[in-house]
Amino acid sequence: MSLDDKSTQWYVKNINMLSEKSVLTVADEESRVITYPSELRSDESNVKSFEPEELVHAIIINLLCGTDYGYKLERLYHEQYFAHGSSGSLSDEVDLIVYDEDSLPYAIMEFKSSEKFIKDEDKAIKYQLFGTAPLIGSPKLLVYGTVHPNTENVVLELKCIDYVMYKSYESWEVAGKPYSTIFPKDYQDLNYLPYINGGERDLKVNTTQADFRAVANSFHNEFFGEHPDNALFVNLVKCLLAKIYDERTAKKGNEYSFQVKYKNGKPEKSSLVFDCVNRLYKEAYSRYIEKDVVPDEIDPKEFSKEKVKSVVLGLESLSITKGAALHGDVIGAFFEEILRSGFKQDKGMYFTHSNLVRFMIEALDLDGLTKKTWKNATHPENRLPYVIDPACGSGAFLLHAMNKITSAIKDESDCLVSDFEEIQFYNARMSDDMPNYWAENFIYGFDPKFIMAITSKVNMVLHGDGSAHMFKYDAFKPFSSYNDTKLRPSGDRERSVPRSVYDKEVCETFDVVLSNPPFGVTLSSDTKRTLSKTFTLSDKTPSDALFIERAFQLLKPNGRLGVVLPESIFNAVDLMPVRVFIYRMFHIKAIVALPRNVFIDTPTLTSLLFAQKKSGEDIISWDEEWQKHETYAHELIKKAKMALSKNIIKKFKDPIMLQKSIQETVSEIIKPNEWVYKKGKNAEVLQMTPEVPLSSIEAVSEHYNAILKSSGLSKYITRYVFFNTSKKFNTVHHSYLVNEVGFKLSKRKEKSRPNQLINFLGASGETVQNLHLCEEDYQVVYSTTNPKVVLDFIKLDVNWS
Repeated sequence: MSLDDKSTQWYVKNINMLSEKSVLTVADEESRVITYPSELRSDESNVKSFEPEELVHAIIINLLCGTDYGYKLERLYHEQYFAHGSSGSLSDEVDLIVYDEDSLPYAIMEFKSSEKFIKDEDKAIKYQLFGTAPLIGSPKLLVYGTVHPNTENVVLELKCIDYVMYKSYESWEVAGKPYSTIFPKDYQDLNYLPYINGGERDLKVNTTQADFRAVANSFHNEFFGEHPDNALFVNLVKCLLAKIYDERTAKKGNEYSFQVKYKNGKPEKSSLVFDCVNRLYKEAYSRYIEKDVVPDEIDPKEFSKEKVKSVVLGLESLSITKGAALHGDVIGAFFEEILRSGFKQDKGMYFTHSNLVRFMIEALDLDGLTKKTWKNATHPENRLPYVIDPACGSGAFLLHAMNKITSAIKDESDCLVSDFEEIQFYNARMSDDMPNYWAENFIYGFDPKFIMAITSKVNMVLHGDGSAHMFKYDAFKPFSSYNDTKLRPSGDRERSVPRSVYDKEVCETFDVVLSNPPFGVTLSSDTKRTLSKTFTLSDKTPSDALFIERAFQLLKPNGRLGVVLPESIFNAVDLMPVRVFIYRMFHIKAIVALPRNVFIDTPTLTSLLFAQKKSGEDIISWDEEWQKHETYAHELIKKAKMALSKNIIKKFKDPIMLQKSIQETVSEIIKPNEWVYKKGKNAEVLQMTPEVPLSSIEAVSEHYNAILKSSGLSKYITRYVFFNTSKKFNTVHHSYLVNEVGFKLSKRKEKSRPNQLINFLGASGETVQNLHLCEEDYQVVYSTTNPKVVLDFIKLDVNWS
């Protein structure tokens, strides 16, 4: 809609009048063009035609840079474009951004012509302000404005929205759409109130999912774009840890430190904010990560002081510790979004998808274990299961386990919580305000990588706690190197397995071990030095296999193990000792073979192992049976060797008869059509039945002596002993093979696929395949009467003691 001449002349007159004393925007009525000064940054031309909205732009820019408001022209950005979406197209445009002295966005402004101001208000505020703000960062204000023509004085009509308080249109709408009609002069906020614990302006607890999604999107766009960056990510997490520490330690009536403070009505500069956050982070690290260790500070070269201030602006009004008790899933989803967009996974270390994590927890029947433990408890210390992930990464297993244990009790609290001690524990540790408070004593995790230790710590807090026992520990260290009392080695009288049966230290504190250990990582030289004292498996054993023995050491008798392992554990010849260890120490309940590419950037085939630790008596029985058959096998080998002695072979005139006699003696161990690999300088394959017949007694003797003395024969002895030992015990287990797990990973976008593992049912009643793409409440459903997916069959087939 075009303006009438009178209105146009009014705009032109006032634009030029405001520009008389400075080099600002001018309007030429004859050529009908507006010329913006070259100092004004813009992604469009600085010469524009007379359009109703453009005239509003010009007059407001002149007003802001005039004496009434005092903003510098070089701190304004007119018509700025922002990349949006995976294609990176410049599809989002902002009419005007006011930047502060640290070059951070202070206000983003959307202008409309006088005629459209009322009509377009809701749509413009929702989409062009709230919708675009996350692409820009964390501005203080969202401003919707116009200037009406033909008035005596130039008056800005504005709606200034506090974006620090309202991160989404939804939360602003719920609050009643509050706004101010006054735009601050020269960044001043004379009505500013600091955030005070318990004060008039406290942190916002009831923050919506839309609010946190907006913050996560702003962090993604500001710091990572399309490329994860671990240096940026870890420094962002340091800021989050500082925020958590500040919320937990601020005394009633005192100001929170994690906020941009004001002096004489103006916000402090980024250098002061940076110093404050660094101080908070160092104190938090000493308290939560490693006591008495001075950590590397936030590095301004990796994460600028301006970035730190931007993080503070984004989070200063929101409570993420008090809010976590009420909205743990919402705040946790916020962090998971940052994690997936900002963290680049290292070789051998892959995050476990939520589909797999949730399936493994359900397969272990953590719900049933929790209720059983609760009913049998005799003390608050054994009221709930102890759960540990010795390679916790971001903490995904522990988060889902924590939520499952909480819901197991709370969903049936009417039946489960009845006597005095149960009520006392429930009220103190599982209240509606802090439902996961119990977890600080029962959930454990450690990871040797600093970036993962701090990530899991923050992640647990953001989901509602359970963070007390998240440590920067190496899972392969001796128990004596750990400080926590639950990780101390058991005394000889407390051990379920005597040292004569298993001579390494055991802890035996935990009911459940859940983990996705890193595959084939190189251990530090310091760790390697203690492996032989810590594990019975060879120090040449891959790290992922050593995790199985560490799980055995951690678990109580009948403790449950759920672990992701490379397929090689179950079929590689060199890893036979690992498989023997598993059968000796565990009852295997199920193995689930997964398809390729369930972890990004690796084609390694993986399987899920579900097992239960044997009792000491069961292990001793296995060893006795094993020893019996092993002794017999060695007697057969000894008998064959004696048959090759000089005195005995003299009795044989025919080499074929001698060969047949030796083969018959050891036939229970190694068959005539098999072979042994002889290692060493003169490595060769020794066949039990040589292709070329041996022509002399001496040749037969030499050939079979080489076989019987070769270390390669040991695998056949182990095979024989295992086969005969396992016949006495029930070693049958269930195996499942799946081709689809509900998701497909790529570096660009994650997709949903059919799910043969588990059924998720959304609140809408629709089946959910991929939990990462699910934006509604869901529940796990299974059927033992009409089983179709793996979880159905496991619930039907597997019994846990």
